[in-house]
Amino acid sequence: TSFGLVHTNPLEQLYGQIRMTLRVFVSLIQPRSDIGISKLSGPVGIGRIYWDASKAGIRYVLWMAILVNVNLAIFNLLPIPVLDGGHMLFATIGKLRGRALPMNFIAATQSVFIVLLFSMMIYVTVFGDIRRWARDIRADAQAREAVAEPAKPAEAGK
Repeated sequence: TSFGLVHTNPLEQLYGQIRMTLRVFVSLIQPRSDIGISKLSGPVGIGRIYWDASKAGIRYVLWMAILVNVNLAIFNLLPIPVLDGGHMLFATIGKLRGRALPMNFIAATQSVFIVLLFSMMIYVTVFGDIRRWARDIRADAQAREAVAEPAKPAEAGK
């Protein structure tokens, strides 16, 4: 009898995370996709997820760390100015042109994109994470109230 591995090896897990991350990125740019703000997390949401993972144990915290790092690595390689992928894009364009792009163009483009990037982070945090957190707090409070209220006795004779 041969014994197989119960869990996939780390490289298979890494490739799986990369595939999943790429699928999400592709879905984000498709107009008919169901992935919207409600499915994204900013820094606050990621912190909450880490908190929940810490309650489940170190294995889940490590899995979360891998997931976040793979997502950030792939996101960082996107050809968006300010990110590493944007630097590679500008370098490639400069190489194809035979001379580097003008510094004032690079600086202006990066300034615009850093504002867009931070705006997106703030938007996802406020309209995704904080709304979700407030909704969860209200739901928890309602659940506690429902448990705390004693049942009213039935009126006899009516």
